[in-house]
Amino acid sequence: MSNHLKRLGDIFGSFVSKDFKRKRLQDESVTDGKPDEYSPVKLKEFKNKNEEIEENEFMSVDCFVKRVATFTDFCWCRDIPQLSPLEIARHGWASTRDDFMVTCDSCNQHLSLAIPDQDSGIRDSCINTAVGRLFSAHGEFCPWATTSSPAHLARIEVPDLEVVGRTAANIAQHQERLPYLKSCHVEKWQEVLKKISKDNLKDIDDERVKNSACILALCGWRPGSLEDTLTDVYAVRRIGLWNFVSIQDEDDILETQRVAEELGHSLEKDRCILPEGKEYLDPVTEHVSWHPLLQNLESGTPAQQYIIDQLCKGPSATCLIDKLGRKDSIRAIFKVRDIVEQW
Repeated sequence: MSNHLKRLGDIFGSFVSKDFKRKRLQDESVTDGKPDEYSPVKLKEFKNKNEEIEENEFMSVDCFVKRVATFTDFCWCRDIPQLSPLEIARHGWASTRDDFMVTCDSCNQHLSLAIPDQDSGIRDSCINTAVGRLFSAHGEFCPWATTSSPAHLARIEVPDLEVVGRTAANIAQHQERLPYLKSCHVEKWQEVLKKISKDNLKDIDDERVKNSACILALCGWRPGSLEDTLTDVYAVRRIGLWNFVSIQDEDDILETQRVAEELGHSLEKDRCILPEGKEYLDPVTEHVSWHPLLQNLESGTPAQQYIIDQLCKGPSATCLIDKLGRKDSIRAIFKVRDIVEQW
């Protein structure tokens, strides 16, 4: 009799849904306080983590800049645009401070982006492989494995003149210790300088200090955390003001020339009369080689000239529309991806 009952139990059990059994087993594992890796609790936690990363990491400029700030080693100054720190950071990677090694904070994976020399014969193929690995080297369930930050984060952005004015006011606190900028660097920005509000600079009397501070701000410099230093927006490149000919130094040089001429001597303004160990600052080329300001647009226009042209045109509503459009496009991509995953 017991054998017959067992047999009937097995027959009826065969009609029970496997999904029901799996759900029951998963519920039991949760009840025991030891949720399975693919239990509803774990999947919900993973989904919440994905949503949090998508909201905060992918679209966040601050998070992007924080990743870029880890690429302080000059070994990254190599002529490989596809593997510049900006592109690498856009894919969720940050430098470990070891040679060409990067890591992802989300999945804790590591990736070496060392590329052989040009004469190796395999450089191009290694670059293509490394570019593909920016996605595939992430963990299986890492959100960065399928999504990257918007491409415009790695490109040159036209600065907001109000922000430039405030930054210039902070830079101008260095007064005549600021680098003296040659006329070739000042002239190209003349029209843009007229558009910058000088309200924040009204306490500065020296026009050269105002112009120098504004041009430095336009070129992406800001006061550094250390005294008498400037740094770029990524906090990667830091320069000491003491390394460059200052506005005060330039006054001294001109005075030396004037006195020499009065005494019947002729002095040319070359390195022999420059303060020892100092040189004139070029506010653009002093950036690291992969900085957006040193790149050319697809049209071939230098980034610096593009900024000048756009600012001379004045504020444009199309710029705001373009930014909003890019943001909405990225969100649309996220939605499409979610739909495909649920299909």
